Amino acid sequence: MGIINIFGQGLKTTAGKGRLLAFLWPAYFVFALFVSAPFYFLFQSHFSRSLMGEKLLTGMDILWIGDLVYKYHETVPFFLGWLLGTSCLFLVLTAFLNGGIIGRIAAGEEKVTFRGFFGDCGRYFGRFFRVFLVSLAGFFLLAILGRIVSVPFRLWSEGASTEWTTLASSSLRLLVFLLLFSIVRMFFDYVKVALVADDSRRVLRTTLGNFGFLGKRFFSAWTLYLMVGMIFVLSTLVYLTIAKMLPKTGIGPLLLFLWQQAYFLARLWTGILFFATEYHFLRAQRPPA
Repeated sequence: MGIINIFGQGLKTTAGKGRLLAFLWPAYFVFALFVSAPFYFLFQSHFSRSLMGEKLLTGMDILWIGDLVYKYHETVPFFLGWLLGTSCLFLVLTAFLNGGIIGRIAAGEEKVTFRGFFGDCGRYFGRFFRVFLVSLAGFFLLAILGRIVSVPFRLWSEGASTEWTTLASSSLRLLVFLLLFSIVRMFFDYVKVALVADDSRRVLRTTLGNFGFLGKRFFSAWTLYLMVGMIFVLSTLVYLTIAKMLPKTGIGPLLLFLWQQAYFLARLWTGILFFATEYHFLRAQRPPA
């Protein structure tokens, strides 16, 4: 089966599993409220009765940032720890919800229900959490490789005679890193999909086997992955373009909030499409175990 056909199957599956958004969006939204609550109360107490607070709607001001840092410098370790802790919780939440997404995709024509979705979340959480731990090694190697790859771009930038050369060097370096990042992320996506498709609990064995599976089909799998990635890039460009056009005062903040939520739904939909296309690619390339 060709990549275009698999991409079409992924679109069809994603459209049929649209109800997943009804579970994903509230989960992430509540988590976002939990993360932002301390910062909200801090800003509320600091700016609610200040004229400077009104200026926040029109943009950042270095003066109020400096004032805020000076006044609350003793709480900086707390907020840094809060951000680190909630970042770890976010990764755990993502591993949990991914089980529900892939599980419902693998369920075929079965209707997406609350019980079915969260049942899959719990069923695959342990396996996906182990995949996350294994992936840390992959992203660590990516960080090392990224530094090595950046050396020629850095040398090119240091010897540049114009700003355009420096800009081109930085842009190409970022592009190369993003492409490498996409490969690592795609690899572990297929590990998760294979665990669900084969109903396997052997994370390490599936991870090692994935080298052979993708090694023979790398360019086809990566092309399919980048096709879905282009949807994410285009949706982001549309979001940024329209966000800049919205007014900063009046109903502008409300419109921006609604537009942000629409964009977030688009991102969630794209995430489902990633897994759907990967699942169909896996099933097309080999029979179920």
